[in-house]
Amino acid sequence: MDIRDLWIFKELAENGNTMKTAEKLNYVQSNITGRIKKLEAELQTQLFYRHARGVSLTSKGTLLLSYTDQILHLMDTTKKAVQDSEMIRGPLYLGANETTASARLPALLASYNQRYPEVDLSLKIGETHTLIKDVLNYKLDGAFVVGPVQDADLIQMPVMEEALVLITAQRHSLLSWTDLNDQTLLTRPSCIYRKRLEQWLQEEGIFPKKIIEFGTLESIIGCVKAGLGVSITTQSLVKQYQVEKELNLHPLPPRYSKVRTVFIRREDTFVDRAYKSFLSMVKQEDPTKLNNRKDIP
Repeated sequence: MDIRDLWIFKELAENGNTMKTAEKLNYVQSNITGRIKKLEAELQTQLFYRHARGVSLTSKGTLLLSYTDQILHLMDTTKKAVQDSEMIRGPLYLGANETTASARLPALLASYNQRYPEVDLSLKIGETHTLIKDVLNYKLDGAFVVGPVQDADLIQMPVMEEALVLITAQRHSLLSWTDLNDQTLLTRPSCIYRKRLEQWLQEEGIFPKKIIEFGTLESIIGCVKAGLGVSITTQSLVKQYQVEKELNLHPLPPRYSKVRTVFIRREDTFVDRAYKSFLSMVKQEDPTKLNNRKDIP
């Protein structure tokens, strides 16, 4: 199999459209089609279903994609290992959840970029489950996520532990937790903090009258300040947005109040000098960091 054919196959599998794949790779459409047919003939199996909307993977195509990710990653790892030199440079693809990216990473990334300007940093903001998937699929070198993470293919490094707080408008004080029965819960879709809050409220027999979802933390904080409802976030993020005086912060019960941030990477990832330097700075960045363990709890 030709590596370029596998690369084209991967691109087509990810976007499901021959024309878009050709445009992205700067190929003519017939070239994409011809290479895929050649690959199918060589493997003696159908890799894609063709339909009006584009293409989608067959079961054999899905199997090949998993091996393709490993093959291309191995090629990239080999290249990095051979080219690794005293000069710290090259790409570094990272991910982070929105809370960490907003409150903790700006200073770290700015310091790293100033120290190692030849490294091409790239940061993807996403939800924890998406970032874990991207690390496992070699799309990211590593990511800051809410832990612990249970996966034998991943190494996780505890970074920090933070306090979760319930935030309400300054003019809306809570005399007791039962007052939340009359409140609207403001949250983001698939927010990992929301699941913890809902578990606690259910145990207390508290059910907010309504749940409204927002796309960004900024919009949630703005609406809480305006009195639309209540939300849950980390205490550090409230300080980051400098809104402590505009909100009431209510600590959650100890069982639910702590959230751990970990940095994850694949165990088989090649750690070049640029990556090693970044990991070193992560360990030194926060004085409240946990012990630098690399095991999976």
